[in-house]
Amino acid sequence: MARQGIFVLTSSRKVVLGAALRTGNLAANAVVSLLLFPFVVRVLGDRMYGIFLLVGAFVGYYGLVDLGLSSAVTRHLSSAVGAEDYEQCNRVYNTSLRLFTGLGLVVLAISCGFAVAASKFSKTPADAAIFWKLILILGFSLALDFPSKVYNGFLYAYLHIHLLAALDLLSLVLRTVLIVAVLLSGDNVVAMAVVTLLSTLPAKILPTIYAHKTLPFLRFGSGYWDRTTAKSLFSYGASSFVSRVADLLRFQVDAPVVAGFVGLAAVTHYKVAGTLTQYFVQIMRAATEALPSVFSRQEGAKNYEALRRTLFFVTKVSTCVACFVGFGLIAWGKPFITRWMGPRYLNAYPCLVVLVAGWTLGLAQSPSVQLLFGISKHKFFAWLNSIEGGANLVLSILLARRYGILGVALGTMFPMLVTKLIVQPIYVCQVVGIPYFEYVRRMGKTLVTIVVAILIPLILTVKFATPNYKALGAVALLSAAVYTLVLWFLEFTPAEAKILERAILPKPDPGVGAD
Repeated sequence: MARQGIFVLTSSRKVVLGAALRTGNLAANAVVSLLLFPFVVRVLGDRMYGIFLLVGAFVGYYGLVDLGLSSAVTRHLSSAVGAEDYEQCNRVYNTSLRLFTGLGLVVLAISCGFAVAASKFSKTPADAAIFWKLILILGFSLALDFPSKVYNGFLYAYLHIHLLAALDLLSLVLRTVLIVAVLLSGDNVVAMAVVTLLSTLPAKILPTIYAHKTLPFLRFGSGYWDRTTAKSLFSYGASSFVSRVADLLRFQVDAPVVAGFVGLAAVTHYKVAGTLTQYFVQIMRAATEALPSVFSRQEGAKNYEALRRTLFFVTKVSTCVACFVGFGLIAWGKPFITRWMGPRYLNAYPCLVVLVAGWTLGLAQSPSVQLLFGISKHKFFAWLNSIEGGANLVLSILLARRYGILGVALGTMFPMLVTKLIVQPIYVCQVVGIPYFEYVRRMGKTLVTIVVAILIPLILTVKFATPNYKALGAVALLSAAVYTLVLWFLEFTPAEAKILERAILPKPDPGVGAD
């Protein structure tokens, strides 16, 4: 029973398949983006691509208009579907669709306003002409995202995460083919923005068609608008909104700071380190996104002992994975950047080391974040994230003046070390009733074992890692095999190893229905 309590979610093949496909899809996005990045930079040039990245980061702030409602919609639809309350489904559907349509129109209006004002913050008329077109195109694409969030909520509620992953993969293929085609034909950055918009249309349209064809109870009508439901959505989304603001400060603030204090061309160089780091973050988060449901069920059953065991176990797994990926990015990052982008971009490597060092420590403890969301203690995390994001912005600006793009990376790392190593663990331990020093002791034991497991990969790196894809791939595969083998025997007990086998190789559960 205890083992079942630890991984109750693995009984659903839909959830396991969805998480695996989401992670694999992110990995595919990472590979394609890394391969496409140098080609796009060579065709457009550092400055022009820097403009594209800057506008993309700027438009990304429009995501704040979401107000945290997307997570609230998924939560409410999932609850209604689980209770088979189809009237409530229609109330959530109609209420949220109207809210999101309105928010999409707000985004479109904001885009038009900034497009008109493009000449005010552009250095030359040529830059202004590019800025207003990019702002309108990317802003229109984001505005279309808002109504589709409702239909994505239904796919999450019915655990059809694999369908969302398939649509993301389709968008990836379309975007890659179209970008290569337009750039080879001699078109510019504006054409690239247009095809980026076009490639996202299937992921926006197909969930709508799927929902209406497969959900016969779904109705659209003014009578289903419900003010109480709207208030409930806003109430739940408030903390998610605060967390979203913090994430924007941490992920989207770097490009404007680099552009303002170092230069537009430097944005592209910093993006080299930022791209590798961001995919590290996204893949780790995708691999752990199902954990809140596990913690929610254990709390609902008042099985707090199982909850604590789960936290210790998944934190151990997360630490082992994050540390190896972090080691790989640092150990193989320099030869990889040399082969990928060329020696001219090696000034991004120190930034990569700093960013990865901070994120490795943060992502190792990502299960504790999922626990806070799973037991409705995410309000603390949202405000902690906000403080970290604000400190990130201030320090990045201050350090960029003296250290350039490395200063921006340091401004990101320092606040993260304080929050992830000290504040967050102390709070989580208090919430779940774990002595803080017991948590530190277990983490420390795992880290010592990881250091031992890293020794042979380190030797392989020193001897064989060169700026060559085949050599780096061989070193990475061999290092992963050795690392996994050492940890399997030294860190995980036989019972824990069995749990990992069940999670990695799930078997059909005859007692599980359509979930």
